[in-house]
Amino acid sequence: MIKKDILRISKKKLFEEVFSTIKKKYSPHLAGLYKLASRIDELDRPVIIYLAGASGTGKSVMSTFLAGRLGINKITGTDTIREIMRLVFKRDLLPSLHNSSSKAGVGMPKTLDKNARLISGFCLQAQQVSVGVKAVVDRAVKERTSMIIEGVHLLPYMQQTLQERTKRAYHIPITLSLMNDKHHKDRFFERGKGNELRKKEPYLRSFENIRSIHEYCISESENNEIEVVDNEDFDETTNTLMQLIINTLQEQVKSTLTSKS
Repeated sequence: MIKKDILRISKKKLFEEVFSTIKKKYSPHLAGLYKLASRIDELDRPVIIYLAGASGTGKSVMSTFLAGRLGINKITGTDTIREIMRLVFKRDLLPSLHNSSSKAGVGMPKTLDKNARLISGFCLQAQQVSVGVKAVVDRAVKERTSMIIEGVHLLPYMQQTLQERTKRAYHIPITLSLMNDKHHKDRFFERGKGNELRKKEPYLRSFENIRSIHEYCISESENNEIEVVDNEDFDETTNTLMQLIINTLQEQVKSTLTSKS
């Protein structure tokens, strides 16, 4: 554009120039993906991206990155939803809601072994939080607002979206993992630096439980054919997530158009 002596350009014209350049230099397919990623707000229904995974797998960081890249303005965490629900449902009514996910086994039958208590308590808590997740998603769909929801409690609702498909929104469920447990633990050391509100000690004390929940999330995701992305390297993960989201979205948009015709 500088060669053409174009110093000012509209957003629409810039998009057309970039689209044309990608199409000529690379491929029509890649240009189509760029077009889709740039026009999410113009789709016939909202896009809801779910980032599940255990504590410390990078859900918050990736959500912020994806929101900026895709032009999505709304991000909600299941921890926030759980905090709101705790104000409504007191401990004597829903005790499991008042424990962190890594301590969800507290209150479960002592006839179960330690890991079974943890996972059963975690599943109960996730089911309870999924009620709040549904309310948030329903509101977003009603307002036709695309959003990203991240959190450890998403599995039950992500499984529901697989059945709903694209009736009301384009649902894209993904689970983040960190297969290297040493690197996973290192994330908590990094998290504690310069952030007094997120101290590392509680996470490190519960690390064994966090890894158990991590393994459970991966297993359940694979059983339900939900994509699992290993968040070992930031650049590699962001590229993988962008490709996965746009390809999945493209398939869903095509299937919707086919069903209409």
